Amino acid sequence: MSNDTGTVNRVLRILSCFAAQPAWGLNDLARALDLPRASAHRLLNLCTPLNFIDRNDAGQYVPGVELYRMASRIAAEMPLHRMAQPVLDAIRDETDETVLLALLVRSELRMFFSLSASPSHPMRYAVDKNQLQPLTWGAPGRTMLAHLSEVEIDTVITRGEPSPLDGRPLDAQELRQSLAHSLRDGYLCTHSQRSRDSWGIAAPFFNASGEIVGSINITVPDFRFPSHSRERLGKLVRDGANALTSQAGGSGA
Repeated sequence: MSNDTGTVNRVLRILSCFAAQPAWGLNDLARALDLPRASAHRLLNLCTPLNFIDRNDAGQYVPGVELYRMASRIAAEMPLHRMAQPVLDAIRDETDETVLLALLVRSELRMFFSLSASPSHPMRYAVDKNQLQPLTWGAPGRTMLAHLSEVEIDTVITRGEPSPLDGRPLDAQELRQSLAHSLRDGYLCTHSQRSRDSWGIAAPFFNASGEIVGSINITVPDFRFPSHSRERLGKLVRDGANALTSQAGGSGA
């Protein structure tokens, strides 16, 4: 029985890896899971007959059609997505800018983008969804980080993850000032932290227990930012986040 439990646990861990990146070599996957190469290979072979895992032309392991089918069906039925999409669409219609839903993975102290609303014009942002990303760079993560415990904040700062945009080192003092601004205003505005020459404006939303769940973010390129009011954008994301909080049974700010 313990053997079966261990196998199931390891298979689920393997499948979870494909949410972090879409293709893996056997050696890289074994290292990521801290498993012997032979064990990782055996577990992958358990997944291939049912089409959960496949191989691409380069010989890497990739998600199979059954994993995609299940993921698409579950994502489409996700209650939070059903609540959030109209909120994102309304903000997009008001601003004609890219609007994103980011969710916190508290166990990992990281976040991922799960939903978007794209503007009508061709200048829009392509976002990698469902990939874990640091909380320390950009308004979506920072406005969530501001509502975590001091121990969690210290843990994230200690990681010292560099900028995903240009590799610059984390400035702990600047980060803490940013978190204070988010708590004070109910939203946060950052510049060129996740996308070059662009602004991010984000506000957090919570569950019925008052715990942070995620954030709503507007991304605006530099050349269009002057046509918007920062305070207006901040109010839009804050109102949208409060609406999500209320739908989840919480109390909006």
